[in-house]
Amino acid sequence: MPRLIALTLFALLLGSAAQAAERPQHLRIALLITAQSAGSPEAFTVSGGRWRTERKLVHTALLVDHPQGRFLFDSGLGREIDSAFAANNWLNRTLLAYEQLDPALDQLERAGYQAEDIDFILPSHLHWDHLGGLPDFSHTPVKVLPSGLQEAREHGQRPAFLPEHLAGPREWQTLSLRDTPYAGFARSLDLFGDQRLVLVDLSGHTAGQVGLFVNLDSGRRLFFIGDTSWTLRGVEQNRSRPQFVQWIAHVDSDREANARVLQQIHQLHLQHPELLIVPAHDEQVARQLAHFPQFED
Repeated sequence: MPRLIALTLFALLLGSAAQAAERPQHLRIALLITAQSAGSPEAFTVSGGRWRTERKLVHTALLVDHPQGRFLFDSGLGREIDSAFAANNWLNRTLLAYEQLDPALDQLERAGYQAEDIDFILPSHLHWDHLGGLPDFSHTPVKVLPSGLQEAREHGQRPAFLPEHLAGPREWQTLSLRDTPYAGFARSLDLFGDQRLVLVDLSGHTAGQVGLFVNLDSGRRLFFIGDTSWTLRGVEQNRSRPQFVQWIAHVDSDREANARVLQQIHQLHLQHPELLIVPAHDEQVARQLAHFPQFED
């Protein structure tokens, strides 16, 4: 009898894992919070931010489950991030400190998924906190714009870029945006040809940063903007990051270009208030999304 119980439990586990990895019949998304910052005044995150308001920005990955492909938009922080992060100097380790680490792959495995169930990873850009989970998916292709990969390899420096995320064998697949306007952006790419998932060029914060429009069957529309702004407050008020943050950590590759992109997203927000704009790190906006293993469709 104990053996029969054990076999039954094993069968149930296999069944739940297989069910988790099944392709959906429609688009669905879920947010994975892989860590949060140790906390800082809001004034550190956006110009004109409040000094007495503490923000605990989050490091996230977005699981996108489409009938034609399952991928992560960004990978958050991963199992090996502590050792890579430790090589930063004291100031950057202090300013960029994180806590409550829960890597995306750990969360996926708890729900019955395996790394092999992810078809590809599509980072908004190649900074450390968006590629931190990459080593956990060693055989998963990564899709990027060529300019982003070139910048990271040729000019990327700590603390924004960590060489551990770019080294070693890895299948990098290049994306090509088309001269097809979308939502006011000159170039775009409809990932699966059904207008549900559309990439646009948001270069500025880094070369080759991309934003992702998500059009759910429910009618809800979302726009994931990477690090064009760390907070929705920056979008709503059209305010960039503070200049002193740029001096300390050289956050934006091209601060003026990023300001122009932010202005464009600000105008989009005014014209389409129903569109949920999702900065990658805004913990307040993150509360409005389904958190894995729950999905929104």
